[in-house]
Amino acid sequence: MNIVSYSLGAAGTVTGSKHILQLNDKKYSIDCGAWQGSEILERRNVNFEMPDDIESVFLTHAHYDHNGLLPLLVKKGFKGYIYATPATRDLTSIILADSAKIQQHDLETPIYTEDDCIDTMKHFKCLQYEKPKKINDNLTVTYYNAGHILGSSMIDAEIPKHSSILGKIFKKKIHILYTGDLGRADNPICEKPATNMPAPDYLYLEATYGDRRHEQFNTAFQELSYVINRTVERGGKIIIPSFAVERSQELIYYIKVLMNNGTIPRIPVWIDSPMASNAIGVFNIHPECFNENLKKEFISKGRNPFSVRTLKFVNNFKESLRVAKSSKPCIIISCNGMCQNGRIVNHLYYNIENPNNTVLIVGYMSENTLGRKILDKCEKVVINNKELELKCEVQRISAFSAHADYQEIIDWLKQIDTSKLKKIFLVHGDEASLKNLKHLLTNEGYKAEIVEEGQKYKLN
Repeated sequence: MNIVSYSLGAAGTVTGSKHILQLNDKKYSIDCGAWQGSEILERRNVNFEMPDDIESVFLTHAHYDHNGLLPLLVKKGFKGYIYATPATRDLTSIILADSAKIQQHDLETPIYTEDDCIDTMKHFKCLQYEKPKKINDNLTVTYYNAGHILGSSMIDAEIPKHSSILGKIFKKKIHILYTGDLGRADNPICEKPATNMPAPDYLYLEATYGDRRHEQFNTAFQELSYVINRTVERGGKIIIPSFAVERSQELIYYIKVLMNNGTIPRIPVWIDSPMASNAIGVFNIHPECFNENLKKEFISKGRNPFSVRTLKFVNNFKESLRVAKSSKPCIIISCNGMCQNGRIVNHLYYNIENPNNTVLIVGYMSENTLGRKILDKCEKVVINNKELELKCEVQRISAFSAHADYQEIIDWLKQIDTSKLKKIFLVHGDEASLKNLKHLLTNEGYKAEIVEEGQKYKLN
């Protein structure tokens, strides 16, 4: 068996996940995501060429940097299946449709259309956790819970070491494990990352936070209440740039708990993102993905963890502008998470020069994005082609991250069977995080390599 693996994205960068597994003459893609962040990165989406002979796509989860170029793949003639969990499929349909609408508005020539997204969803085939799926004689895949977002998965690729005939005789197999985005053990919504997969020979491991530690999730309650109360006391607004899927729902859950406890006032909570609003509906129909605590405290009692009495959904752009221009205290959760486009831009435009307001950062901000400039507290930023002074308060809560930090990655590695592990391939990280995680893993006795885009690795 000739086994070759290489990455066409998320190699030396955080986004654009595309990892190709080639078995003899057949190619499979783990994810087919878009690049996000700087204009230079996002321009790559327009000109990107996937191999035209991909047999199947195995999707780890529904974030745009893992699924965003699926419609382009289908548009260019892909005929195979896209395998995913049911929750990932449902969230993907929302994310891709939203992307097509944004492209129609922002790009002179959209990469793909809503019709392409509809065609893409016809290719989906759902898999359940821990139920092996035989793709053919040379490949069996099994999905395991990654604990990152609703429906997120690690993918175990089981490959016979020899040809199909010899493989049946000797039964020697190679296991390649792709973590996708690895979650955290104390995720308030999802189960913790699985540890019961077969011992991998090779591991593709994310390194998004390979150089950082997070606060624990339970500290988010204290920090969130502090930021909200402090801002409301001075008559300001709390503006939260957020990813539409998972982060927005987590925030609503935390706000619900704090309001129910009387820890924060019952001020209006605006969800200004059609995608986030639709994603809440998907969360409500997939309680099988929730952890036991959420099922016990909410689902078993018939309570919705993703709704508060003061929750309001912004229905259109005109209403979004009205909320943005209003000076009344409120919480605004708006997407895009890195502040590059979408309705969040107007909320920032009309509010960052008011010192009573707070911009609360709750997620990763790529270099050279507006979100990173705000996080770095640059004195001036350019929004809608106008230079503005950053006078509002800027706070960050790192406890909300859905990615494992370097210590959580190492702790997870110590819980899985690494007795056969030959090498760890590091992907999904910037230069600093990749180098630091490689150093830490080497000190722990693992052999780790930072993947270079396009470089082919022969696995045996």
